[in-house]
Amino acid sequence: MPTAVTTVQPTRTNRREGNNAPIATVPFIRASAEHREPAGIDVTRAMTTSDQELGVFDIPAFGYVRSIVLLVEASGGVGTGLSAEEDAPWNVLKNIALTEPNGAVIAQFNTGYDLYLANKWGGYRNSVGADPKASPVYSPVASSGGGFAFMLRIPVEINLRDALGSLPNQNAAATFKLRATLGSVAQVIAGTVTTPPNVRVRAYLEAWDQPEAQTAGQTNQITPPAMNTTQFWSSQTFNVSAGNQTIRLTRLGNYVRNLIFVLRRGGTDRSTGHTDLPDPLTLFLDTRPLDIIERNNILNQMYERTGFGAKHGTITPGLDTPGGLDSGVFVYDFMHEFDGTLGKENRDLWLPTLGSTRLELQGNFGNAGTLTVLTNDVAIAGSVFI
Repeated sequence: MPTAVTTVQPTRTNRREGNNAPIATVPFIRASAEHREPAGIDVTRAMTTSDQELGVFDIPAFGYVRSIVLLVEASGGVGTGLSAEEDAPWNVLKNIALTEPNGAVIAQFNTGYDLYLANKWGGYRNSVGADPKASPVYSPVASSGGGFAFMLRIPVEINLRDALGSLPNQNAAATFKLRATLGSVAQVIAGTVTTPPNVRVRAYLEAWDQPEAQTAGQTNQITPPAMNTTQFWSSQTFNVSAGNQTIRLTRLGNYVRNLIFVLRRGGTDRSTGHTDLPDPLTLFLDTRPLDIIERNNILNQMYERTGFGAKHGTITPGLDTPGGLDSGVFVYDFMHEFDGTLGKENRDLWLPTLGSTRLELQGNFGNAGTLTVLTNDVAIAGSVFI
């Protein structure tokens, strides 16, 4: 679908010539150009028995930032019969945060596994390329040495179709900042590790260039639509008991774009999440039942909007495998109205909330554990609706 265009009023010359039609302004992404460069972040550390701060890094100033891409590679380890812990290798990174020049947090992920879920279920790429486990860059934890590799994107831009959410990044004296922590070897690799691997972390900036004001006599849209519209990722973890529970979500006040639920029995085991989830689960909005959804319905809905978990001939990808669903993970989105899949949305389904809004989950949990809720919400700075 073509990108929506803005218009300018006819000039006096246009009227004198009898042309009163609005003059189309060239959309931002047509006037701009995609840009990518290394962010000057290249850190290698040997894993140890403790977490290690990787540091706080400046993101290069250029145009309008779209995302920060992280490439993580581990090698040089020694061991036998090694395997991945439940959230590995993604959880080799922890406490990941991208902050604006004023210090405001845009995206904060407690673990790299949460960032993995945001990549896979966040609607930032077509589902064919959204699963980081299906990437040619990805390799799981090796049984000998514990090496692995993956690439993840910290999202800033919301919508590929019009660059909504890309943020100005043109002041070298006031830069976006990235911080992260390297997790301990035991959190990532199970078994006897004789020599822990070295982990190399590199980062790349994805951005839009600054368009010229005019090109070939046509006026350009020189900023992304509704500039300074900002999306946020945050997480909350709730303790749940076996039996009927009501959980009130408190990350409200903006437009809610996506909710990702991660259910762990005993706080550690996602493998039982698909059986422990309430069936049905009820989502209440200001004490009214917004949706009463059975477990099979939500799993099928996730498949319908992404294709993840789809059969290939007679083979169905297993949980936690490339192209499959994720154990204990349930996605409830408000961003599928463009073509029925996640992302590229017109924003019509975003859920408007106030600080006083009551958004609650209710249902009968099969066992005690924890429920982590990843919330993707948007603060708008202008007209965002197409």
